[in-house]
Order: sequence, then C-alpha cells, then structure tokens
Amino acid sequence: MSLLRENFSRKFTATGEVSPPPCPDKTLFAREVEEMKPLMGRILGVNVVEGPGGRVLMSSLGASIYMIQHGVEPILQQVVRDKNRVALQNDLISASIFEIENVLSIAGDHPACPASDNPKSKPVYDMDSTTLIVMLKKLNEGKLWNGKDTNYENKNLNAKTNFFIGTGLSPTSSPLDGEIYKVKRKLIAGCDFFQTQGVFDIEPIINFLNLYEKTIGEKISDKILVGIVPIWSYGMMKYLLTLPGIVIGEKFRNDVNEARKKQKETGQKGLIEEIGVNLCVDLVDKIKGLGVKGVHIMPVGNLHAMKEILDKSGL
Repeated sequence: MSLLRENFSRKFTATGEVSPPPCPDKTLFAREVEEMKPLMGRILGVNVVEGPGGRVLMSSLGASIYMIQHGVEPILQQVVRDKNRVALQNDLISASIFEIENVLSIAGDHPACPASDNPKSKPVYDMDSTTLIVMLKKLNEGKLWNGKDTNYENKNLNAKTNFFIGTGLSPTSSPLDGEIYKVKRKLIAGCDFFQTQGVFDIEPIINFLNLYEKTIGEKISDKILVGIVPIWSYGMMKYLLTLPGIVIGEKFRNDVNEARKKQKETGQKGLIEEIGVNLCVDLVDKIKGLGVKGVHIMPVGNLHAMKEILDKSGL
C-alpha cells in the first residue's frame, strides 16, 4: 500500500513535487531524487509533473519509475491533453506493473498558454479529467475502459490495478460555482483526494470550502491538500503569473520587488527565498485550522526551500 493512501486519513499530510529533466540528462533529476529520499515519511508522496505549461520534459511515467526504483514514492500525473484513451491505459497498466499506486488526473495546461515551448502542438482531449477518474476506477475493478460512446463491452483484465486517485482543484476559478460542481462530479466518479493549485492567500480556500458546503450540503475539507509555492526568485514569480489559475496578491508582489532591488544593491542573496518560505510557513499554520487534509508543497526545483517549510512548520 502506498504511503499516501496508508496515512491519508491519519494525520495532517504533506506531499511534494519534482520536475523531470527537459533534456536527455538525468544528473540534476537524480540528485533531486536522492535529496528527496530522507524526506519520505515527512512527505508522503512526490508529484511528478507532466508537461506543465505545455512544455516538453521527461515523461511523468518514466520519472515515476525511476523514483520508485530509488526509494521515493511518486504521484504519477496523467494529462488528458496529450493522450487518447488507448495511450492513457497503456501508461496506467505500465505504472501498475511497476507498483506505482498514486495517480493524479488532470486536464493539463493548453499548449497555447504563454509558458509553452510548443504553442502549435495539437491537444488531444479524448476525454476530460473526470472521465479519466472513471477509467482509473474501472482499471481498479480489473476492466479496460472503452467509454460510454461505444458499443464495445469493457474488456476484463487478468488483474486489477490498485490506484489511489487524485485530481486538481482550482480555488480561484471564476465563477467558483462551476468548479464546485466539477469537484462534486469527480467525487462521484471515484476521486480519493484533491490537490489545489498554488495559493498565496488563505481566503480563496476559505471561500471555496464555505461555498462548497453551502451549495452541495456536505464538507470536502478532509479530501483536500492545499497547494503552496515557495517563490525564490523574481523570474519564478513572473513565470507563475503566466499560468492559468495562479493569483499572487499585490502586497507579496511588492515585497518580492523590494527584495529584488535590495539584492541588486547589496549583493545579498536569498532575500526573495526567505520571503517565499515565510509566507508558506504562515499559510501552513493557517491551513491547519481549516480541517483540510494537508498541504502540497511545490518547490519548483528548490528542495532547500521545501525542507525549510517542513522544518519551520513542524511537519
């Protein structure tokens, strides 16, 4: 059983994230995996991103296999943007054979988004992320998924997968009602947990939880990991602002700009990282009071910042 599944209902949980290499050289990635190893237990799984921002990287599946073989529990991302139902099931059967259990179903950033390095690429979208959750549940029952739009029966497999199924959640969506009904549909489809996009303020989470309970008539906090991002450079902040759903408040942006000026004037390093880490630590403290399941830390390559957040937050 995966660490994440085993501990999800027991305690305030933290997960991390890693980006596979953008070239056929695993040196830096292998180093990150080694640095992640001592953190396992404090973090219960590590997201392996799949083409964020429509960019080309080593596949999440390839990176996840490497990680599980080196003692780090991956959370495999499967993105409906890039693959049809055949390709998705090929990858998922492969993942199961390598004993990868945690899977995150997401739509993926459109190739035309500003961060993409392949804006002319054609997206697939053979299904949406909710339907992928249905597929994952079918595989857990030992069946292939052909879809409701065919006359073919779902073929029985000789074995069942054992996926712990997650998906994304955007608490800054507008209007928020649409996201609330999407989340409910994903729960009905069989989703086990949600990771939110990175937030820099607690208010969007509070608003989402309150409106969800008011609209649906039930709580969802015990299935949510709130995404936090320790910004460590001005360039990183600029990049994040190109991604759909990311909202960074004016005060924090001003603080980063001031720290950037001070770093240039004095030559002092790490001021922006300090601001980013401190914001995340403050957010973790507030998030603990919301009754949510935990936090999802997205260090964007800076594992030192993630370790600082874990240390300062007592995780």
